[in-house]
This record gives sequence, structure tokens and C-alpha cells, in this order.
Amino acid sequence: MRFHIATLCVAIALWLDTLSYYRQINKTLKTRKSSQISSTSFLYKISKACAAMAGLGIYSNWVGLGMESFMLVVYIITLLIIIKFKPKGWKLWS
Repeated sequence: MRFHIATLCVAIALWLDTLSYYRQINKTLKTRKSSQISSTSFLYKISKACAAMAGLGIYSNWVGLGMESFMLVVYIITLLIIIKFKPKGWKLWS
């Protein structure tokens, strides 16, 4: 029973986290603008996920590692969509 409750909690956490990025992606796709969205914050999120994955791997926390891996994919997809709708002449690495 405890395993099922824990699995449900992990699934809800992933769903809620992904939902917040889905809303950002949806807004960006509707407005076709991302000039007010910080791409640097997504670079930080990607870096955080990589660092967390390293630590979770060292501690053999496979559930946490799986969660961070899933969110890393969400962060990268979101960043790519944001980059696509940045103004002309914008560069990620200035």
C-alpha cells in the first residue's frame, strides 16, 4: 500500500511540474513571442537537473533520478520552443 501511495505522489509531482511548463509552452505558441521569457533561467534549470541527477545517481536514488531525467527533457523542450520565438537577432550565447 505504501508503495502505491508513493508512486501516486511521484506521478502527481511530475504531472504538476510538467503542467506548469506546458502552460508556458502553450502561451508561447499562441502569442508567437517569447521576448519576456528568460532563456537563462531554463539554462539554470537544465544545469540544476544535471547536478541533481549526478547526486541522485551517486546515492542510488533511482526514483529521484527518473524524475529529474523526465523534467530535464521537459526543460529542454521548453527552452527550444522559447528560443524558436525569440526576436530576430537574438542569441543564446552572447
